[in-house]
Amino acid sequence: MDNVTKGQCRLAYALTVLSMMFCRQFDTVFKILLDSITSEQTTVRTRSLKSVTQMLERDPSLLDRARSVKGLLIKCAADASSMVRDSTLMLIGKCIQQKPALEQDFFRSIVSLASDPAVNVRKRSMRLLKEIFTRTKRHEVKVIVAECLLQSSNDLEKGISEIANQLLEETLLSQFWKCSENPSEISIQDKLALRAHLGLIIGITQRGDSVCSILASLLTTLLRGGTKMAESNAKVGRMLVSTAFESMIDPEARPEGWEQKHVVQALTIFARAHARLFQPDQLQHLQPYITNLSNPEDCGLLKSVVIIFRCVLPMVPTIQQSLLREVQSSLLANVSKLGKGELNEIAACLWTMNGILKNPERLVRLVASLIKHLQTLKNKDMKDQKEKENLRRAKRCIQIAGAFGKHCDFEDQVSEFQKTLPGWKGASASGVIVDSIRPFASSAQPTTVRMDALNSIGLICQSWPYHFNQAGTSTIFQQALTEGQAEIQNIVLSNFRDFFALQEAQAPSKNEASEGNDTNMVQGKLGGSMKASESDGASALIAQRFLHDVLAIALASLDATALTATEVVASINRQGLVHPKESGPALVALETCPNAAIADVAFRAHRDLHQQHESMFEREYMRAILEAYRYQRDIVKDTVGFKTSPYVSKLHPTFEIIKSSKGKYQKKFISNYCSRIDFDVEKLDLAGSVPASLQLARFLTENLAFFDYGRVEELLYTLTCMEKVVADTGSGVSHSINTEVFHVRIDTILGAADESGATEKPVTSHEPAIAEDIAPSRLRQLTTASIILSCLWDTRTFLRRLYGLSSRESKANGKTKDVTKAPTRTNGITGDKLVASIAARVESLQSREEMIKQCQEFVELLSIDDEVKVAAEGAEGEEDGVGRPRTPSGDEAGTPVPTSGGSRVSMKRKRAGSVAATTPLKKRGRPSLGRRKSSRKSAESDEEWE
Repeated sequence: MDNVTKGQCRLAYALTVLSMMFCRQFDTVFKILLDSITSEQTTVRTRSLKSVTQMLERDPSLLDRARSVKGLLIKCAADASSMVRDSTLMLIGKCIQQKPALEQDFFRSIVSLASDPAVNVRKRSMRLLKEIFTRTKRHEVKVIVAECLLQSSNDLEKGISEIANQLLEETLLSQFWKCSENPSEISIQDKLALRAHLGLIIGITQRGDSVCSILASLLTTLLRGGTKMAESNAKVGRMLVSTAFESMIDPEARPEGWEQKHVVQALTIFARAHARLFQPDQLQHLQPYITNLSNPEDCGLLKSVVIIFRCVLPMVPTIQQSLLREVQSSLLANVSKLGKGELNEIAACLWTMNGILKNPERLVRLVASLIKHLQTLKNKDMKDQKEKENLRRAKRCIQIAGAFGKHCDFEDQVSEFQKTLPGWKGASASGVIVDSIRPFASSAQPTTVRMDALNSIGLICQSWPYHFNQAGTSTIFQQALTEGQAEIQNIVLSNFRDFFALQEAQAPSKNEASEGNDTNMVQGKLGGSMKASESDGASALIAQRFLHDVLAIALASLDATALTATEVVASINRQGLVHPKESGPALVALETCPNAAIADVAFRAHRDLHQQHESMFEREYMRAILEAYRYQRDIVKDTVGFKTSPYVSKLHPTFEIIKSSKGKYQKKFISNYCSRIDFDVEKLDLAGSVPASLQLARFLTENLAFFDYGRVEELLYTLTCMEKVVADTGSGVSHSINTEVFHVRIDTILGAADESGATEKPVTSHEPAIAEDIAPSRLRQLTTASIILSCLWDTRTFLRRLYGLSSRESKANGKTKDVTKAPTRTNGITGDKLVASIAARVESLQSREEMIKQCQEFVELLSIDDEVKVAAEGAEGEEDGVGRPRTPSGDEAGTPVPTSGGSRVSMKRKRAGSVAATTPLKKRGRPSLGRRKSSRKSAESDEEWE
């Protein structure tokens, strides 16, 4: 033993421990952990994932021993619980770290979680994507990661957008900071890296126009002083621009797989973001792409080149004028060959060049010739098949005139127009263009030419807003919005949206100019600061005259036209042009739209309005809720109050905004909301196979079931309000059912009680007498009332079970729970059974037998169910707003209860109103053993809502 070394001792010890029974069960323990990942309990799934993560840290070889881990993790990445998804991402990150080859298996799951509803999941996903971006060599993976991060940079959550911007700066620019310090001494390796990086940016630009827009906005922030390293970022940007021009000239220097047009398109992003990245000599390389338009593919390349010239020329005044004249002549010669998209860019570019060349007469001659053509064509019958060529010419002239009318300021050249247009003595150059186009915008014209005319007039109005105030222009817009043609409406709405967007973009600079204009503050007068501009007058006119029509269009469909209308409404509200109550209810309704884009725009606008006008919205929310129901019924064609997978309230966005207010505000909303479920039996609307009143009540009740309650206090108050509705209305409904459906009379029950001599036990009728002479409409009315209240009670029971609130906890008014904390959901409980129960109750209206059965169940609920009795006994704390209300019970003498018709009945009559039994007077002292068992049985009845 003296010759045994320490290493041998350690080895012997390890072998001894490994041979013990516990260590031999390692595979069994690990299998149990893996099986727990698929448990029905959220907590168990989460903890098992974290345990497996810890085991992988100790022994990475487990990934090879347990091949089923990959499939389990992919499944858990789509789990309904955010805790499980977060733990899954943590384990996926650990797996990729230990075994990078697994990256391709988990990549799709990580990308999908980048847009997860949970903030912590999105953050972890973005960090994993950044690690993948740094590690991978695959170009397509890098492009997808960059796109995901770009989308996250527009996230509503400020923390998410900030992290995304930081990660994008690290992935797109920071790696070249060091080599940008000395561009002249850059190494071959860095040049190759820049070329590859340019290929990445080109790949991003090919992901769609929306991605290009986000990328341009991001680069504007990163290159123009939006970050601490803006100067270094700008140097990197210049290197990338220089690399792009080199690849245009030399095909061998071009990133692999990309054509010349792709490189030029990437350059447009840099031109829009920061025009000072370009040098004057670089623009000379772009001239050949303007002069040569030999095939249609060159038009797309021309548009990109024109955008670069338009953005860069104002920032590079030293460019040679001879080059500009050649470019100007080429563009003017090719105007008639270009489409709508290219026309707008070329018109803007030509006017920018005019600012340097100072030769507007060439543009004046072009526009004047267009006006002459339109004047000769306005009396033609464009619907005649013989006028096809004139129709084509008219459309082309209208498009060109609209583009130049928007981008060119000809007001100083009015005299030139008067010389060129004999007989015109007007004072506005833009006005004569609008007047020449307006005849083609009437309803008598073909739709195609009318669309072009409306679009061109709208483009001119955006630059010269006073035309919005002209009677002729506003009339044709009004006519277009009210006729019902979606494509015509979308043209007008798009112009409104673009005009408002321009006003919002200019608002900060206007405010700064107003604040800095101290010369107007003379002798206590504001002077010029009080003068409304043409833009302000046009904005007010559009908002006041057209808002009603715009709201009607937004609420009429789910397509692109509705989205454009919603964007217009949101912009009007952001600028404060109308009272918030004018559009508030519509925004709440649009939040429930299945079109995610419409719902997102409406949510943002509603959130801003609520933050600014919280007290006003308090009085409008019930009208808004009804508007949302009508929108779901008439447009979406779905009146249920939830969305599935998982169950979420359709009014979830609205409730999330309300949760941002104080508790008192939330309680008032809940109280008003529940009062909308309450009803007068005699006034129920029974039209349709499913009565309208029942559809509305179902919509409201199902939303209550799936709201995400922020605090225990609000949840308890919601339960209180629900119970109060059943207490106040249910007893009257129950009495009417007893007397009219089952013919239960007071004298019969009192006589039966006297004969039995029982004063403590209820008299039970095994087979209640059913009235055969009750009118079907009356039976349907009472059944509808009982269904509404039964569904409300089922929802109350479901909520108590879902959040683990027993009868005693609810009655204690929060004494056993911290009411300021968020309620905790019980694991494994979904809304499947509640949804099925409500649907089954609604279906009971289809037959007389089912209606009578529903009525009987409701009466038994109010007269026998111990949970209802517990609710009634807890009414003492109702005054504080959290306590439980009185529910139907026959043991409280002297309490008047409303009947179904709204009258009051005495307590004596109320006791008689039961089909199954009367409720005895309370006995003093401890309840009997049987009573205690019955209470326990009732408390266990909530289990059915799992």
